[in-house]
Amino acid sequence: MIELKNNNEKLKLRDSLFWDIDPKKLNAHSSIMLIVERVLTRGNMLEFKQLIKFYPVHELSQIVLKIGYMDARSLNFISGYLNIPKENFLCYRKKLSNPVHCNF
Repeated sequence: MIELKNNNEKLKLRDSLFWDIDPKKLNAHSSIMLIVERVLTRGNMLEFKQLIKFYPVHELSQIVLKIGYMDARSLNFISGYLNIPKENFLCYRKKLSNPVHCNF
């Protein structure tokens, strides 16, 4: 279990969310983009609830807009939760700029 601290708040996340990096190198501030992206795309509802208590909503809103990839389900969820149009998300704009070719 990974435990991060930010003022009086604690964020406890499963090690499996960060299988590809050394969990000891995670920092609540410098790793915020990675932490938010992993919780949104691979985390569970308990981890999400901790995340929104751990980081201020305005900070989360700024971070999620900059995430380069997010699956459609996670994008729809966070877009609705934060009441931000999907068109404002980088991951949404990137997906639109990469058309899928049909191979028949």
